[in-house]
Amino acid sequence: MKRLLYLLTIALTITMFSHNGNTAVVTDGLVSYWTFDREDVDGGTVRDVWGKNDAIIRGDPKLVNGILGRALKFDGTNDYVNLTNLGDFGSWLGTSTFEAWLKTSLKRKRWTTLFKVRDADCGMGWGIDLNAWSGLPNLAVNPGNFDDNISFAKDIIRLYLALKPGADKCEYMASGWDFPISDGEWHHLVYVNGAPYVDEDGVKWQERAIFIDGKREWLTRHKDWKPSYFTPFIEPVYLGAGNNRGKAEAFFNGIIDEVRIYNRPLTAAEVTQNFKIEFSVKTTEKLPVLWGTLKATP
Repeated sequence: MKRLLYLLTIALTITMFSHNGNTAVVTDGLVSYWTFDREDVDGGTVRDVWGKNDAIIRGDPKLVNGILGRALKFDGTNDYVNLTNLGDFGSWLGTSTFEAWLKTSLKRKRWTTLFKVRDADCGMGWGIDLNAWSGLPNLAVNPGNFDDNISFAKDIIRLYLALKPGADKCEYMASGWDFPISDGEWHHLVYVNGAPYVDEDGVKWQERAIFIDGKREWLTRHKDWKPSYFTPFIEPVYLGAGNNRGKAEAFFNGIIDEVRIYNRPLTAAEVTQNFKIEFSVKTTEKLPVLWGTLKATP
């Protein structure tokens, strides 16, 4: 009887989304998925419904209606979620994807963080700041103290990536891009690192891109890296604040929902797939029922 209920749930979910041509969010390369639904939040713990990285709530964010089911509302003062150091994920940082839905407005002229981690060693880390910018650091003068003087810059989404590909080498990238995302509306944001690209001379590159609401809005290319050189994070990744070598800063004010991390770059088609499926679902329904059930089925 229990297995029959599983199969019925799967069949109903497939029927609901057959008009999209795809029946679930992308799971290839998925490392962790935090839905923030009521059933996935137990006291101060948020269950990772796909992987092994259950998160820890800090402060007092509230469960509210999200883009799908429930979401977490952050007060901009001391709320954030510790997503852990994600195991060996830092070793995959050169090829990765961060994805989330967010809803925020610019109430004060200050920069905030959607997610970020910075380790003491080489400033290694990864993240997104909102309404923020800083100049590139002088690595020869101060190689371990990146971008501590970030300033407010309206509508600038700042992408942060700092890597340590060798014992004595640091790689740092910070890119600012203008988009009015702090408008009080729901937005689907995807940050992609490491999409492969080969130019007309046969030189291998990797692409970094940002997608907003299913559309690629920004793209840059850099020379191909070897992910095996990277090392895991020591510090945990924070959501709703930046982890600056153990100190929480730049607290987010707004709502965050459906956070996913992949150990590979999603393609443009996969980003669109996730966006269209989730955007079309009523808040009382939940796509993870499909693949969550598949995982649980013996």
